[in-house]
Amino acid sequence: MAPIPLPAEVLHYVAERRCDDGGYCFYRLPEPNAADTHFALAIQARLGTVLPDPETVAFLRSLQRPDGSFPNIFVADHVLAGLALLGGTPLHDPAEYLLSHLATLGDHERPPEQLSALEGVRAALRACRLTGTPYDRETHDGILCHIRSFRHPDGGFGAGQSTLGETADALEVLTLLGRPEEAARAAPFIASAERPEAGFFFLEPVAALVRACHLLGRPLRSPGQVRSFVLGLRHHAGGFVRSRFGGAPTLEFSYLAIETLVLLDRDADPSPRGDPPEPLRYR
Repeated sequence: MAPIPLPAEVLHYVAERRCDDGGYCFYRLPEPNAADTHFALAIQARLGTVLPDPETVAFLRSLQRPDGSFPNIFVADHVLAGLALLGGTPLHDPAEYLLSHLATLGDHERPPEQLSALEGVRAALRACRLTGTPYDRETHDGILCHIRSFRHPDGGFGAGQSTLGETADALEVLTLLGRPEEAARAAPFIASAERPEAGFFFLEPVAALVRACHLLGRPLRSPGQVRSFVLGLRHHAGGFVRSRFGGAPTLEFSYLAIETLVLLDRDADPSPRGDPPEPLRYR
């Protein structure tokens, strides 16, 4: 089943946001960035249309420093994920940078520009998986201890009280660490947070709810209502907005919307989806 009707309109929206150097920018100025580029490629991949693009590969590679590091862990995640979607590789091994980030966890403050205090560790672990970067038992135990420190008695996770975004991030980290039994303890919070009778207003918590349920293998109570809400965020420009109250579409919201629709369709059809991608290899 196609994740959305009229996918050509979304692909047109994405294509119009490609810059001359191969990167993407949601506000259509020549100011591409790693996040928008990754989101654009992920949308194309989810709709089955990602194509080789040497200019985009070159743009993403240009965001890594010669010592293998990146401006921050989020740029690293977006660059490495974007390259993986294009079948490209980074020019420099990022292992030392990724492992150094995982070795210095400990901040419990939620940065003002983020919805989750656990986005950073999730990004670092995803990047390690993409690049085949191994970590030792001490690092594994340190990550697990860090994640556990965010758990609340209701089973959820959060820098303050439990939130859907931080709980979904924690579940993804626990899944990557091979701790499904700990992830399963979040089921009561997820069940209490799913209140379809109250309606849905913003995309991010809905996307987090669907991601959390997918990771737990827990069916949504109202998948049709969730799907209708997400489809209702379609903008006439072809992308998706954040809220039912309107606003401007972005590549990030469009990616979140399509990823949510794909997960809804995947959970409705449990047939095998193929093997995971091969880890990146370095030159």
